[in-house]
Amino acid sequence: MNAPWPPPGLPRRFAPRLARWVTTASLACAGIVAPAGLVPIDTVRANPALETLGGLGTSHPFTARLMGTGAETAYFNPALLPYVDEGFSIGFFLLSDQLDVSLAPRPAGADVTDAIYKAWQKDAEGVQHPLSFRPLPTATLGERDSRDEGKMRSYINVGFVKRIIKERCVVGLMAVLPTSTFQEQTSRFADEREQFFSNGLAHELYGDRLGMMTVTLGFGGVITDWLSWGAGFTLGLSTSTVNPVYVPDAANQREILITTDTGVDTTFAPHFSVTVTPSDRVRLAATLHTASKSETRGTNRLKFWNYKYEEGEDAIVQTFKFVNGYEPLTIGSGASLRFPNADGSAWAVGTELRWRAWSDYVDRSGKHPDVAWSDTVSASLGGRYESAGTSVHVDLGWTPSPVPNQGGAENYVDEDRIGVSAGLETDLDLLGVKLRGAIGLQVHRLIPRQTKKSDTAAFPVRDEFPDDAFDVFTGESFPDAVGLQTNNPGWPGWSSSGWLLGAGVSVKVGL
Repeated sequence: MNAPWPPPGLPRRFAPRLARWVTTASLACAGIVAPAGLVPIDTVRANPALETLGGLGTSHPFTARLMGTGAETAYFNPALLPYVDEGFSIGFFLLSDQLDVSLAPRPAGADVTDAIYKAWQKDAEGVQHPLSFRPLPTATLGERDSRDEGKMRSYINVGFVKRIIKERCVVGLMAVLPTSTFQEQTSRFADEREQFFSNGLAHELYGDRLGMMTVTLGFGGVITDWLSWGAGFTLGLSTSTVNPVYVPDAANQREILITTDTGVDTTFAPHFSVTVTPSDRVRLAATLHTASKSETRGTNRLKFWNYKYEEGEDAIVQTFKFVNGYEPLTIGSGASLRFPNADGSAWAVGTELRWRAWSDYVDRSGKHPDVAWSDTVSASLGGRYESAGTSVHVDLGWTPSPVPNQGGAENYVDEDRIGVSAGLETDLDLLGVKLRGAIGLQVHRLIPRQTKKSDTAAFPVRDEFPDDAFDVFTGESFPDAVGLQTNNPGWPGWSSSGWLLGAGVSVKVGL
């Protein structure tokens, strides 16, 4: 069961001597986590699974910032840690993501023919030059299809909560570890450049983002009988690699020599929270999570045999950057009410709002979308009934899509989402050991969405075989170039939807 609210042993009257002691202890404990705010946070490990699915297998996955009851509060709202029972928990969560993207058929005349190999253009001054963008003939591309497939994912959740100085300083640790693939990261382009790779579309905010590991540490403490603080950080990694490559024969690039120099840096994404309990029945909370992402930077240094480099160079330098799991700055707030009954049972209900700065989104290719995404406000509602060592809980959540209409060249696939969760917690006795067991279910529906490309979009689909292209050998124009020819995988449109189905079990033993 949850620890009493307010914490046991804390007087309701706020004596000045107690105030000084509590404040001093809390600030001392805060000194442990304060350095996290001084660490650069531009290349940190993101936590998309938590922000998408909530606390996996926990009692209130969608309202954990307000009604969390376990180690998940270390991430969602560490100011709640003083109100959480001490203990070690371990759980298992199974998730089935059923995502669908159905591409509209391509009309006749849109294919890029193999005449593209001979195509050049003239600039405004009449100077001839190769095409600025060089597509492949449509017939040589892979099958145009969705990259999303139904996948079963599983996670092990480990949690730990311990009081360091009673309720004045409490530490919480939570780790979410995917079991099938330790870390998923998939790079792709959101426009016509994806024709050179998968030649398909996939959901932008799901898929591999749900396969990322998360480790978070939080600290919380009571300042007064009505105010508590919280701070923590999510552990992250940034990767950089340098790949020296020697090519002894440029005409036979299957034979090369390559070495690599890879570095992995540990970084931190801090988060902060405050909880106000003006009475035994009312709780207010506010949280701030800084933006985060997982970033990979690399450099290729190409050396060719008998090649004349520019002055001061000893190799041809290529750089690249990929970004995965971007999570925006998130501000959360909410309120809950608790109604105790004379028989010791109680009802609790709470609501939570999250404002998310998706307008700063960085996609997998490391760029901001041409058409900026929208900041969003999501809402959730949770309820719980507690009685005789058992509690029943339910959450509802609404998450609007930040992705604007994709009528132009970009192909970010996303939909509004509605979710519901339900579960049960109960006290257990196993061979004389007191345990707290829990089971929970989640269902998320991605609301079907239709996307159609438009010629009047702000950044329209590129005509990859320009009408003014000419044959570099004969100077003649190409009949194949008349009209719009494009290999953009999302043209002329698509429909998308999906389901996320999850179930989890956990057990907690007190310390």
